[in-house]
Amino acid sequence: MRIEAEPGFVLHVTPYRETSLLVDLYSRNHGRVRCVAKGFRKPNKQGISRALFPYTEHHFGWQGNGELKTLTRADAIQAPVFLRAEALFTGLYINELLHRLLHDYDAHEYFYQQYRKFILQLANHGPDEPMLRHLEMSLLEELGYGLVLDLDSQGSAIDSELLYQYIPEQGLRLLSNQQRPDANALKGADLIALVNGDYSLPSVLRTAKQINRGVIDFYLGGRQLHSRELYRQHLMSADEKSDSLQQQAEQK
Repeated sequence: MRIEAEPGFVLHVTPYRETSLLVDLYSRNHGRVRCVAKGFRKPNKQGISRALFPYTEHHFGWQGNGELKTLTRADAIQAPVFLRAEALFTGLYINELLHRLLHDYDAHEYFYQQYRKFILQLANHGPDEPMLRHLEMSLLEELGYGLVLDLDSQGSAIDSELLYQYIPEQGLRLLSNQQRPDANALKGADLIALVNGDYSLPSVLRTAKQINRGVIDFYLGGRQLHSRELYRQHLMSADEKSDSLQQQAEQK
């Protein structure tokens, strides 16, 4: 099997032996593909190693009949994208999500275009939470785990005045105690707004994040996302720095 000039993105790279890399690609027509990039870490005569840029669309080529292909081509078809700050953590998160959840050689051309658009948004304008939540939902839909948010598990339409909980592989269930809801209760009004694509209220974004995270964690099967931990450490570091600056200001 030999593939030439296939559009795709780099999801994950791991050093392999002395001069090579193990590379997980997300390609438009072949889905997730794992390759060994032989010699990519070895400098050429000018002392430059062959580069693979995350968040940057490439034309890839590979060959081989086994599960692990040999990467033969990796040409960036746009200027390399370098994400920073919040955009970088968002990019790390979505790439790790695809790396963990996508199945090998299962093409999702429509989702590929959504991912491509999302990366362009990150690069040009920074994070956009409604777009991120929509991308998460689209990924779940593509994988066959689509969310049903307009009906409860009994087939009844969502009532804007009632409270619900979302259970993976079961759907929305009417909360048994409407008078004393727990912290994870979902408002019917927020669910209806979410179905209509209306993210104007902060509570709708919180609802989308809560549902998506619960379902994603369920299908991860207990595996932790390293990108979440990195972001948590980043926020802790930022808080510590802010507290230190505040203390210095108070001492002056």
